[in-house]
Amino acid sequence: MTSTTEARVSRPIADLESDSLLGSFPDGPRLVGTRCDRCGRTMIGVRVVCSSCVSTDVSRIELPTTGVLYTFTRLHVGGDGIRILGYVDLDDDVRTLADLREDGTPLRPGLRVELGVDGDNWFFAPVSGATKGQSDD
Repeated sequence: MTSTTEARVSRPIADLESDSLLGSFPDGPRLVGTRCDRCGRTMIGVRVVCSSCVSTDVSRIELPTTGVLYTFTRLHVGGDGIRILGYVDLDDDVRTLADLREDGTPLRPGLRVELGVDGDNWFFAPVSGATKGQSDD
């Protein structure tokens, strides 16, 4: 008699409910985040499970509009010109990869930046009033 054993295969849990990171809130368009009601972890995007403790007890929140530029690079994209990308540490301990705009203030790690929205596109730029040589610490 032959016995058949079914192999148990674990399946990945999709944690993002949507690819869109921009949402509408009473204060206007903001980046959408999720806060875990069990462990308190905050994540970017609308998630169905916590990326830290895998709890399904999560809440949709709006993320802060300001943060600090961690690092950045300039990509030379053929005839399309230069695209500036960088990691921004939002004021609630969430780090995100984002398009950047200089708006007259040279970019540097440690610079305070704020969210900008242009239609469906979002980016970060130096906080209004930031000047060259100004200390942001």
